[in-house]
Amino acid sequence: MISTHSSTAPDEIFHKWTPAWSPDHTDPSLPPVTLITDTHDQPAYTTTALAAHQPEHGRIAVHPTPLATAPAYLAHDLIRALGKHLPAPHIDPPWWTSNADESWRVAVAWTQALNISHYVICRAHRITGRHLEHLMALRERTRIRLTLVVSGPAPAALSTTLNTVAHHQIDSIQDTRQHLNADQAPTPRTLASYAWWQRAPFPGPHDESWYELPPRPRRPAGKPDEVTSSTRGTPTRLSSTDSQPPAIALQTFTRADTSSAHLETVAQRIHTRVAHPVHAAAVALRALTGYGTDQLAQLTIPTPHRPRADLPTDLPDWARLLRDAARIHTDLQGYIRHDLTDRLSGEDTPFRLSAWDKNDVAHATETCHLVAARVRRARQRP
Repeated sequence: MISTHSSTAPDEIFHKWTPAWSPDHTDPSLPPVTLITDTHDQPAYTTTALAAHQPEHGRIAVHPTPLATAPAYLAHDLIRALGKHLPAPHIDPPWWTSNADESWRVAVAWTQALNISHYVICRAHRITGRHLEHLMALRERTRIRLTLVVSGPAPAALSTTLNTVAHHQIDSIQDTRQHLNADQAPTPRTLASYAWWQRAPFPGPHDESWYELPPRPRRPAGKPDEVTSSTRGTPTRLSSTDSQPPAIALQTFTRADTSSAHLETVAQRIHTRVAHPVHAAAVALRALTGYGTDQLAQLTIPTPHRPRADLPTDLPDWARLLRDAARIHTDLQGYIRHDLTDRLSGEDTPFRLSAWDKNDVAHATETCHLVAARVRRARQRP
């Protein structure tokens, strides 16, 4: 609970959600955990579980990375299963990928924003006790259905956890198939509303088209230099059309009912290549409006009580979802004060970007093959 006393310490005011779970605080109304036991490690169980991966029905199947024991790794596996790519091994990773708490906040934000209702975890006997605790914390926060597929005897950590929560067990392939199809929505979500399901190639090919961002708005004021630094300290300047092949200019967004093939391509790239929801939303707004990374932290989004804002209310569906995902993550970070009035709560400010975040947004912009608009200086009179 957040205290409203005037002398409350900052750490108590801004309370971040962390992937901490305790059996003593488990909500008994959550859907029971399903344990599928594959005693003899038959391939049919894993094949059936992976075939249950149907994002249009809100069901995601995850095959954890073998022998990956670091606390953040299972969160990364969930993020990848949602169609988001982390940087390739030869690319300096964003700071948050090595932080377990932040990685799980990213997984929670995407889970809620994408309306995921069911996770199926294959080879669950290989995940560590720490991973299991984080997964149960995600279940508590998002209220998802959770199915664990275990090949062979259940490890001690899993048995101990299941003894503290409501669960049921399945031990036949017929019951497994019936269970995994039981939550199938009668009317799946239309692909037209989820353009990113048509994934862009990752990484982007060298001959991929580049797009030039719309002209930078004059307000809010800021420093327009797009200088970024990698985690190894190597200075990197965001590419401009002066150093890249001719780019296709993106027009400033005007109405949600106007679409273009260029923006659809950009949407697919962002949803595929940018794994952090705040960074993805930032790149999307840059592509639609031309704002620089230095301006993002000052922008406001519409809220029910404060409809006037810097950003339009009628964003395209794909960008509005990213905006919502960013807001969920901002809330998980503890930056939204629900105990204050709407004007002071911070609900309308989705981008709280540190220096590292600005670097990551700039790199993500370039990863999507987007370049800053050229500065067109007026001619000086002789």
